[in-house]
Amino acid sequence: MADLICKSCQKKINVGDIRADKSGSGWICLVCYKTQHPNVYGNPEKKEASVKQPAKLQRSKYYCADCGYKFSKEINYQGKCPYCNRYSVRVERDAETLIQESVKDEAMGFIKTRSNMFDF
Repeated sequence: MADLICKSCQKKINVGDIRADKSGSGWICLVCYKTQHPNVYGNPEKKEASVKQPAKLQRSKYYCADCGYKFSKEINYQGKCPYCNRYSVRVERDAETLIQESVKDEAMGFIKTRSNMFDF
């Protein structure tokens, strides 16, 4: 394999470790490249600390009562269905939530206490 000479430090380098120098007129080794470009190979802990993460919007699942299209939007969405353009958007609830709501509903007639469970 052919070795090249670093333009900056004059050491022999493998072809896989060469980089173009800042001026673009020659080839340098990876060590010299890191000194020329400290922002590229800086301390990753400092980069992560300096970048603030944007606040995530809270989303909820919805479905269209007319066409059945399912999608997610921000909480309390009151707009139209993105598929059929109708105002028939409803909040999608999972099975567990529906069961809990129906058990809490007095009109459904579920027996809440175990003592009168077998009363006929």
